[in-house]
Amino acid sequence: MSGEVITDDAIILRVRDQGDKDKYVICYTKKHGKVRFTAFGGRSTNNVKGRVLQTFSELELELVEAGHFYRFRNAQFINLPYGYDLKQMAYASVVAELIALLTEDHQPQEELYDLLRKTLKVLSQRNPRLVVLAFAIKLLALSGLAPQIDSCVSCSALIEPDEDAYFSPLQGGLICKECKTEFTGQGLADSSAAARKLWHTLEQLDFENPRHFTVRGQALMEVERMLYKFIYFQTDKNLQSLEFLQQLGI
Repeated sequence: MSGEVITDDAIILRVRDQGDKDKYVICYTKKHGKVRFTAFGGRSTNNVKGRVLQTFSELELELVEAGHFYRFRNAQFINLPYGYDLKQMAYASVVAELIALLTEDHQPQEELYDLLRKTLKVLSQRNPRLVVLAFAIKLLALSGLAPQIDSCVSCSALIEPDEDAYFSPLQGGLICKECKTEFTGQGLADSSAAARKLWHTLEQLDFENPRHFTVRGQALMEVERMLYKFIYFQTDKNLQSLEFLQQLGI
């Protein structure tokens, strides 16, 4: 109903200027999912309410429904943005872009909201590269988009934990050695036993009590290739935040 006020906990994913006076904001809320709204006059230095609209802050947010859109009414901080350094900020941007890209508007999922909260907190405490990979893997699982990495997508044969295989972002999962020739020319990538073990470790990682584990560089790079190529095939979009990380060389 137009004019209805909604109140919800929200995490700000993106803020950009809109026109000369306003702000356009994308956030993920606890009870309403991903929401977009306009803060009229939010760019003004005299607009006290607009100042709380900071990327990665957690707010109690009041919005007014206006047709298919929302307009900003008020907000109070639940948690201030974390004091990220440049590297942590860059990886937090990957998190924000992934959740904005892989979720639909107004499709609430409290488990996903909790995952986002925990991820942004642990980014300031642990290796952000690994945290973001774990977040992306968990996000795919919660969204029902996770690739198949335990059995061959072609013949359904189980891939043994110590067996090397291949990964097809186009087919959405593993290809066994016996089926490899059927997919020649489709951009198959190596999927070693070590990479898949790391994938499962990251998927099961408890962000509230993360345990220490050893990571081999080759396995880490394999997981990154598998994951980000798969996301590209799902969305047909390059992640701008990843390109920024590459420019920074981190």
